[in-house]
Amino acid sequence: MKLFLVKPDLMYYEEYNDMMKEWIGSSTQIAPWFLGKPFDTIEKFAELIQDLDELENANQDKQFSSTTSYFVIDEKDRLIGAASLRHYLTVKGLKTWGHCGYGVRPSERNKGYGTEILKLLLAEAKNKKIYRVLVGAHKSNVASRKVIEKCKGVLENTVTDPDDADEQIDRFWIDNKK
Repeated sequence: MKLFLVKPDLMYYEEYNDMMKEWIGSSTQIAPWFLGKPFDTIEKFAELIQDLDELENANQDKQFSSTTSYFVIDEKDRLIGAASLRHYLTVKGLKTWGHCGYGVRPSERNKGYGTEILKLLLAEAKNKKIYRVLVGAHKSNVASRKVIEKCKGVLENTVTDPDDADEQIDRFWIDNKK
């Protein structure tokens, strides 16, 4: 099992749509934040890619952090999931989700991909000199919490999801110096 983080690209248009149809059909949480519904046209998909590029490279509203967004592919160029890395924490990020977000498409879960994705994100964080990484997971998402713990995450606290008062978020710090 070899995974790669790649920048979103037009070549993944059909794979993205297939993944999102699968995800929506599963009625499970979609993560990270930039994933959504399938696109009707490649032009709309190109707009998403442009927006993600701007979010990574441009100065934007100070309430949002610069963020690098990735698709996660395997050796066969199959889209396995997605990930995002915030370059720094804003007030909102510090209070809730933290630096990293990741998700694995439903048909590829329980194969160890979540752990591999987080390890890849931690390597990218280290490249950006982020040596203390905050990662959040819904309390109800046992698999994601186990992934974070496998990557040496230490539970700091549990907070209420600002977008859903019925959901709790467990927040973990990972020492990323080693």
